[in-house]
Amino acid sequence: MPPPSPLELSDLEATPAAGTLLARIDDLPEHGGKELIFTEGRFRTSIFIQRTGDTIAVFLNFCPHAGTPLNMFGDKFTDLKGKHLLCRTHGALFEPKSGKCVRGPCKGKYLRSIAHAVKDGAIYSV
Repeated sequence: MPPPSPLELSDLEATPAAGTLLARIDDLPEHGGKELIFTEGRFRTSIFIQRTGDTIAVFLNFCPHAGTPLNMFGDKFTDLKGKHLLCRTHGALFEPKSGKCVRGPCKGKYLRSIAHAVKDGAIYSV
């Protein structure tokens, strides 16, 4: 099963306008993860950015199995080895580039990627 098409933030309830600076790559922590939360009225959208080597990925912070956020504490989204994204609720492991679940209760499903642009060392919403 191929991954679903990336979501544009404008398709969600609470998000910034297209072209909004999400993060500077140099400002990401050493482990590469950063959660961003947007609110508008009663709506809330949580996404995360994950830098793995030279790859930048942005995903909706929502496990396809349980519907919970992947992180439990702060901006850490990877397993101890930093090889996979980890859902802290049930231990599902995801490929950091594609978001495909490779182990756990949602094996074969994908995290929902968020359309973004990387330009001049920064990540922007599309």
